[in-house]
Amino acid sequence: MSGKLKITLIRIDNYGPWTLELGNDREYQLQIIQAQLYAHLQRLFAEKNGALFYNRFDEMVAISNGISLEDHLKIQDEVCKNYPFTISMGIGLAEKPYDALEIATKALQRYGSSSRDVKKVVVGEFDESYEKSVKIAHIDVNNVTGRLIDRLSAYETALMINRLNVKLGELFLNHKALTFFCGGDNFMVVANGVSEMEVKKILKKAGNDFNLTLKAGIGIAKTARKAIELATKGLDFIRNDKANRPIHELSDLS
Repeated sequence: MSGKLKITLIRIDNYGPWTLELGNDREYQLQIIQAQLYAHLQRLFAEKNGALFYNRFDEMVAISNGISLEDHLKIQDEVCKNYPFTISMGIGLAEKPYDALEIATKALQRYGSSSRDVKKVVVGEFDESYEKSVKIAHIDVNNVTGRLIDRLSAYETALMINRLNVKLGELFLNHKALTFFCGGDNFMVVANGVSEMEVKKILKKAGNDFNLTLKAGIGIAKTARKAIELATKGLDFIRNDKANRPIHELSDLS
């Protein structure tokens, strides 16, 4: 599979100074605004067939294959008109997800830190002729209700899932893939360059460490939204007992 992955790092400009302007009774305001921003950006990128993930609450990561510079500028303008801050975007293009995000991060760092100097920047790489494919693994825990939810407190269950998230993140990062927790017992991995066999080994290793069984649908497509759709379809295929294996991969690339 040839081609490169495009990743956009979205960051709230001058975040530290802006939060201090809200006074001491600011935390609830931050949580509300950041949640609203995530939902808004998720919709804007999805409308362009991209996908968005939390990195930190003041910072998000989009898989943006097929999304042009003009599209990025329109998304930025839409946000800046509706929020009491501006956002900046760094764009990276590489074969491996980590490398693309590193390029995007360095592109923003050249303009200053997240707490000063940066204002409404869009900088990085655009070359749609290289943006060939996105590979997403949608990971799920087998019988999480019986194994965790019905046995542990809600907090202990969340703690276990957080630990699993860290473990999966570390294992996939060895292959320069990026893991994001998506709620419940679901994780999405931007997995360009990771083979089906390598995914299987990682799921087995993480599952053994936590005495859990993991499964994954893998989707490969030209855009992130389509890759996620196929990955979820593959996961549903396994859930419906149509595939007697922990991984099911689907692709719409010829």
